[in-house]
Amino acid sequence: MVVDVVTNPSLGPLMELLSQTIEAIIEVAITSKNVLIKKKSFAELSSYLDRIIPLLRELNRKEISDSEGLENFLEILHQQTKVAKQLIGDCRERNRFYLFVNSRSIAKRIEDITREITHAMSCIPLASLDISMGIREDIDQLVNNMRNAEFRAAIAEEEILEKIELGIHERNVDRSYANNLLVSIAEVVGVSTDQAALKKELEEFKSEIENLQLRKDKAEAIQMDQIIALLERADAASSLEDREKKYLMKRTSLGNQPLQPLQSFYCPITKEVMVDPVETPSGHTFERSAIEKWLAEQDGHLCPMTLTPLDTSMLRPNKTLRQSIEEWKDRNTMIVVASLKSRLSSGEEEEVLHCLEQLQDLCEQREMHREWMVLENYIPCLTELLREKNGDIRKCALVILCLLAKDNYDAKERIARVDNAMESIAKSLGRRIGEGKLAVALLLELSKSESVRDCIGNVQGCILLLVTMLSSADNQAARYAENVLDNLSFSDDNVILMAKNNYFKYLLQRLSSGSVL
Repeated sequence: MVVDVVTNPSLGPLMELLSQTIEAIIEVAITSKNVLIKKKSFAELSSYLDRIIPLLRELNRKEISDSEGLENFLEILHQQTKVAKQLIGDCRERNRFYLFVNSRSIAKRIEDITREITHAMSCIPLASLDISMGIREDIDQLVNNMRNAEFRAAIAEEEILEKIELGIHERNVDRSYANNLLVSIAEVVGVSTDQAALKKELEEFKSEIENLQLRKDKAEAIQMDQIIALLERADAASSLEDREKKYLMKRTSLGNQPLQPLQSFYCPITKEVMVDPVETPSGHTFERSAIEKWLAEQDGHLCPMTLTPLDTSMLRPNKTLRQSIEEWKDRNTMIVVASLKSRLSSGEEEEVLHCLEQLQDLCEQREMHREWMVLENYIPCLTELLREKNGDIRKCALVILCLLAKDNYDAKERIARVDNAMESIAKSLGRRIGEGKLAVALLLELSKSESVRDCIGNVQGCILLLVTMLSSADNQAARYAENVLDNLSFSDDNVILMAKNNYFKYLLQRLSSGSVL
């Protein structure tokens, strides 16, 4: 865009301001193309500013005399253009994750800029100025367009931001939740989802937060700290060794004996430890479901402790007590997880099975429990149990290993690194269908890791057993086997082995018969 810019100071302050504003608008139009986030919103703002240029050019050429409305418009336009330049500068230079979590406020700032300029334009005395009718009509239409403009986070951005807020509110510490959030953010802002790239971006994000704290922007810094705490659960945030060291230090400091719950943890109605405690205006705390049921069943809706009027709208979450209960539960569970490990090698089948049932239950409760088992180095113990004569023990071990491997690439690699672990899993493939199905489910989870696929293919007879399982009477087991082979096919070496074991002959037969698993 080329504009005749007048910089002659003899034309007066108004014309000088007009010339500076034209230059600023041109710069905004150029630099807004290189923002890292909210590209469409900045492009829309830039298009509005661009449509003001013809008015400014005509005012510039005709050297329109000063007027209060015109001067006010130019001052606001110049000021808001400077604000836009600063915002664009931030959105070109700052960390992408930081910009993303601030996308709502960025959209709000763009909208505020637009609103300020719109209000100023509506006050221009166009009728009294020597301006062409075409430009007047264009400005009137522009004012209407800008007045109705809405800037907000995109749907995909909003969904991720809502998940972040939910994770913070519910104190979600599951690694898979953090992994999914981190990948989703990366995809939206155009960052590679490779672990190294994610780690680099996250480290830069943390540096931005430290800068916030140095600038004493405390409110925003607190919010960002909460987001960092949530995302730091992701695999990319730290190495397995770092997490292991941190975990072992904490677990060692807890001692060996579980603590009894405090009296305040019990609900007065159920007499059980609360999960979702809520507080009444009188200061009494109950399990939410229990007090809601009480109020629904009692005439008059009275508090069971004070017999004063009470309804569900008066209940407030007791967040402090809930956090204390969750910390108590985590402490005791961590001690239990550590204590069960030694019992796996007791030699007594009944004891080992009971221990495995407890571990499976803990695995199914929370992802955090699975993480602790990995950090407690349960994987070698569990793979050793795959050699046991007792089929029930082997099946329990397969189930737990599959749970540990789910959404955890560190666990997948640890399983693959254990001596003879893959061979033991392959042996289970050839046993009875119940055990074989559990083994192929574990292999399916392991085959999602690129680094583990070759380990599976290198196990003698494993691919042949998988191909054989394709004809299993159990359709789910057959589907698992097909999916494992699909994952293994990303490796050229595995494809050669699959060809040698008649996998492609099987595929051709299935295609010719029109059968589908």
